[in-house]
Amino acid sequence: MSVETLQLWAIAAALALGVLVIMLWPLVKRQVRENAPREDYDINVYKDQLLEIDADLERGLLSADQGEAARTEIKRRMLAAADSGETVTKAVGSGSNGLMIAVLTVLMPVGAVLLYLNLGSPDRPDQPLAGRDLRAKVGQNEEQMKISQSADKLSAYLKNNPDDLRGWTLLARTYLSLGRYPDSAMAYAEAYRVSEESAELAVDYGEALTLAADSEISGKARSLFEKALAADNTDPKARYYLGMYKAQQDDVRGAMQMWIDLATLSPPDAPWLSVLNQQIDRAARDSGIDPATITPSAEALALAKELQQNIQAPAPGPTTADVKEAMGMAEGDRNQMIRSMVERLASKMKDDPKNKDGWLRLERAYRVLGEVDKADEAAVRAALLP
Repeated sequence: MSVETLQLWAIAAALALGVLVIMLWPLVKRQVRENAPREDYDINVYKDQLLEIDADLERGLLSADQGEAARTEIKRRMLAAADSGETVTKAVGSGSNGLMIAVLTVLMPVGAVLLYLNLGSPDRPDQPLAGRDLRAKVGQNEEQMKISQSADKLSAYLKNNPDDLRGWTLLARTYLSLGRYPDSAMAYAEAYRVSEESAELAVDYGEALTLAADSEISGKARSLFEKALAADNTDPKARYYLGMYKAQQDDVRGAMQMWIDLATLSPPDAPWLSVLNQQIDRAARDSGIDPATITPSAEALALAKELQQNIQAPAPGPTTADVKEAMGMAEGDRNQMIRSMVERLASKMKDDPKNKDGWLRLERAYRVLGEVDKADEAAVRAALLP
């Protein structure tokens, strides 16, 4: 046993002894008091009564004659008590204090040692705060840690397969969801290169660059957003970030115009509306510009009308095969059937982890169910296979 361990046990023993003394002292006093001679007990009572008589005389509650008579009676009782050899006996269980003292004296140190041996270890070094924080995060989000490990494996695979567009895109999306923005920007740069600067990847690449720069939009990111907006003039990300760029260039009115146009184009249940409205309100407070003075542009109004017409257009009717498949089955039953099939496929992939087509099918199934993290993990596993 090391010197440090012996010192620890010595300190623990001293602390335990101190706690025992504090806790047991009232019981020890009571035990001594119960075994004291009766005359000591009575004389202490009579002394208190004499002090009370003096106090009553000072307050005028007793006359001098009454006080003297009371003192004489109490002194007579004190003399009688001194001649008695009895001891005080209280209505308590025989030896109850002694038994309790013995039990606590034994059980408290033993219990503390057993608890420490179960929960602690004096020979183990203290864990750094950073390590404790990491351990807590792993415990809280073990699934996220698995995804991060899978992404790192995919990154290692892509070093030997630098032209795998799907792999780079998946890696970039995964890093972005994990908050690893510089890594995501690097992966999007590779995907953008392999795709020959596809406009479809431009907005995501620009977003990763912006997040990696603490929301500062660089010239490179701005050109990517403009390219994405030129390819799709309704792209919400491109419009939002271009508005941020204008605000960072002190063109607050131009930024608010961009955001108000985006709000006009957005459906009522769009998930980005709350953030968008917060940005508009913040810009209005900082600049003093009333948003009501900025109306949607003619382009935004025309696009919004076009989008509304597309939404109201009737969807093509179901095929005969679709009708037969869904006939007689409630929506809840259909969803349950789909989930059951997905779970069976996931179980099958555990037994056959080298089945690339199986992982791709599982990825598509998870995306249909809206389970993005599981879909990304399945896609990573597929990308790692030849």
